[in-house]
Amino acid sequence: MAARTYALQKKLETYGSPFHMGSSVLHQVYGGVNREDPRSLAAVEATRGEVLTYELAPIEAYFHASCGGRTESGQDALQRNLPYLQAVDCPCGSLPASRWSATVSDAELQAALGQSTEGFHVTSRTATERVNRVATAGGLSLDGAALRRKLGYTKLKSLEFDVERSGGTWHFNGRGYGHGAGFCQWGAKALADEGLTYRDILLHYYPGTELQQLY
Repeated sequence: MAARTYALQKKLETYGSPFHMGSSVLHQVYGGVNREDPRSLAAVEATRGEVLTYELAPIEAYFHASCGGRTESGQDALQRNLPYLQAVDCPCGSLPASRWSATVSDAELQAALGQSTEGFHVTSRTATERVNRVATAGGLSLDGAALRRKLGYTKLKSLEFDVERSGGTWHFNGRGYGHGAGFCQWGAKALADEGLTYRDILLHYYPGTELQQLY
């Protein structure tokens, strides 16, 4: 339902355009008909026409793979100050899938940032301990989202990380996968395993919203 709501909102936002969404991580990842799963198709049919709304309008239903234990606010994650994109606790933090590590050489980091990185360090974090800004000894300061984009979304899986340098290599240890705002997919699975309904789960991750039958 989150995916349906997101797609509907994007369609309304880009009404009249040649296309409304892409198939990459910037919108909704879609691998083609051969990647569809009977279970997800059954869920689509079981909830046909149901949409998440806020003040009767479809919401911007952002979602991600794993938040690492607490979701991020829409403002801090996406510069979207929306009342239903607030930080909430999530059970995915205890799952092995929420933890990751990565190594980046001095050369890789310098290539990404365009200058010497020996003094690279985190200068500020958000309320959920995600990296907000970083700086280098050369005077470069950039936000965490830009750093993640430059290093690669699969290399730097989230902005909730600690980093240290050893022998010309930077070691990142983090939690979560994705921007962290809205619906956490691994967390939703954990809540479903505990017996919560899909309605309870959606309203947990999008507080203040309503589920409406729009068609």
